[in-house]
Amino acid sequence: MFERLGHTPSLFIDVTTTTCSESGAARHTITAERRSPAAYSVYVGHPISGIRVGRILEMQDLVVRSFAELNRGTEQAVHCLFPMRTTHLTAAEVGDNEYSGAKALFSDTRHFTLQNRMDAIMASDAVLVNFDLKDDDGNYRISKGIPFDYGWASASGRPVSVAIPDGNPNDCHALSRVASRHARIEDAIVGLNALLPHTPKGPAKRVVADVFDFTGAGNALSMIASLARADAEKHRDGGRAIISIIPEGRSAACWHGQIAQVSDWVVEDASTAVDIVRQLVAA
Repeated sequence: MFERLGHTPSLFIDVTTTTCSESGAARHTITAERRSPAAYSVYVGHPISGIRVGRILEMQDLVVRSFAELNRGTEQAVHCLFPMRTTHLTAAEVGDNEYSGAKALFSDTRHFTLQNRMDAIMASDAVLVNFDLKDDDGNYRISKGIPFDYGWASASGRPVSVAIPDGNPNDCHALSRVASRHARIEDAIVGLNALLPHTPKGPAKRVVADVFDFTGAGNALSMIASLARADAEKHRDGGRAIISIIPEGRSAACWHGQIAQVSDWVVEDASTAVDIVRQLVAA
């Protein structure tokens, strides 16, 4: 099933599947590799609190389309990484009519923390910070999370382009050190796109996700040990999502302690896991 993921405009997607001889559980490792030296990864940091998922997805789509339009007819391509799997929104807040299947696609385990965003920044070539996004009441909120994004980017040498309108409460001295500052997100995208050819490149190839399928597995101790190794590796190689497929979902006996902490998602079937991976590699 994972072999049908296909490729994105900027990445080649490869899937390696291994089967645990002890339990029969399957591990699917999804790897993304740049199509060309002119392919770049950009992490896009933005507010989440108080903003409906549909509005956030519209903004993300705008960013992806803007980079695509700017680079149409050129060798340069941009792959965007987003923090949506760190959302804290509940199923009720998402709304069934707003985004079908959203509850399954959003992690509420460890990637509720900062780790996913740091992973994505380490896997990127540059960072785009968008403060040009009001909450659903029409107000700009102070974000205590996004400063981590441009702090990590600065420490790792990633250039940052920021969109922050005049009077935005997130303005601070740290933003005086960004590579490019603009009032509108559209202008920030243009500014960052021009910086990319002069930016040191990150890893050409990285693991996007490790999917551990425990469907029908017997004694899964060896596969759980393999999952733990993948969790350790994610902190050394630019980050990977860890997805566990357990038919009983969160009601399964193994949904506890370390499994809850190590897996970014626990889902009930492979098709849901494919949907999540497709979101992670989408350009």
